[in-house]
Amino acid sequence: MIEQINSPASQQRELDTAKAMIRLYCKTLHRGSVICPECEGLSDYVESRMTTCRLGNEKPNCLQCQSHCYQSAKRLHLTHIMRWTAPKFSWRSPLQVLKFKLDCLRRGESVDTSRASQL
Repeated sequence: MIEQINSPASQQRELDTAKAMIRLYCKTLHRGSVICPECEGLSDYVESRMTTCRLGNEKPNCLQCQSHCYQSAKRLHLTHIMRWTAPKFSWRSPLQVLKFKLDCLRRGESVDTSRASQL
């Protein structure tokens, strides 16, 4: 199998997927048309951590990463959001989910999303 280095495009898709899942969670549970300040703060935190990852272009998917860069409380909150949103997100944005899974397969990573607890 050809191993491919993580491209900036796939990193951006991973970030867009995480932010879209946070927006879906917020709009559904917090019942607002605009994302709430708490969820906006988490979204900004995820973006800052992904863009400043010490692994750079060699960065695996965050679910597969061995050295987590999220604070434990934020990681727990994001894990909760991802687990709640995953089944709903698959129906609402199937193309985005497919692209995310294809990026994982290109890197030789498993696409089992049940590992979200280890984010």
